[in-house]
Amino acid sequence: MFSFFSDDSCGGGWVCEHRWRQIYSFVQFRNVAWGYPVENWWDNGNNQIAFSRGNKAFVAINNDDYSMEQWLQTGLPAGEYCDIISGNLQNGNCTGRQITVYEDGKAMISIANSEQDPILGLHVEAKLS
Repeated sequence: MFSFFSDDSCGGGWVCEHRWRQIYSFVQFRNVAWGYPVENWWDNGNNQIAFSRGNKAFVAINNDDYSMEQWLQTGLPAGEYCDIISGNLQNGNCTGRQITVYEDGKAMISIANSEQDPILGLHVEAKLS
């Protein structure tokens, strides 16, 4: 028997990865970022990277065995953004962490290596203000 649960998981022997927030959020990320160039590339020379897709989207990934704490150029317009990996934008509110992008396009990006998903995703359709 196939069934869905309140946490968007499913039963009956199915995994339903397409219902995981991290997956469906990055489908939307891809749709927002499509056609915009990779810009503002940053890396730490090891396993931390970040880049923007024009002025539409930004992603940062920490695959090191220590935390990432870095002021980075996001390429995004100033404002508050909902991290689409840790939460959803629902009725104008973010259920996950919020990131402030300042007038110069920079934001403090903090990703602990111990997080379940050591990745952060922002895009203009997940802007709170």
